[in-house]
Amino acid sequence: MFFLTEILHVREIEGAVTLLFCGNVTNSTVTWSRDVNGQRVDILTTHNGEITKHITDPDRHYSSGTNGMLIIFRVSQSDAGKYYCSGATVELTVTAGGVSVVETVLMFGGVGLAALMFLLATVAAGRVILHQAWLAGWTAGKEAAQLSPSE
Repeated sequence: MFFLTEILHVREIEGAVTLLFCGNVTNSTVTWSRDVNGQRVDILTTHNGEITKHITDPDRHYSSGTNGMLIIFRVSQSDAGKYYCSGATVELTVTAGGVSVVETVLMFGGVGLAALMFLLATVAAGRVILHQAWLAGWTAGKEAAQLSPSE
């Protein structure tokens, strides 16, 4: 007999909470396990909503939710790898948190461009205001010169 199993790929950012879904759960008992140093290690089993942990988990890193999903809190690089659940396989990839160098450059580049545009608009508006004030002063001076008695 030949079984074909599909591997579900999940990508998560370091420090986040990740949810791994078991697929079509037909049994009320679901056991999650993972590869650790080449050995498959059981993490937890859920049966009718009751969770039994098979590993020491003082930081409450693992839990389970509805339909037998595995919840991993504060996911880290050490959590990356294959997880197994009732015949299903989930490959978890953990990426570094934060933004990439490219995203940082684009973000600061965009902020810099916005600041430059604001500066140019402020200078242009200042020149228009100064020119209008100069014209008003010139006109007032010219009118004053025409009204004053000539000697």
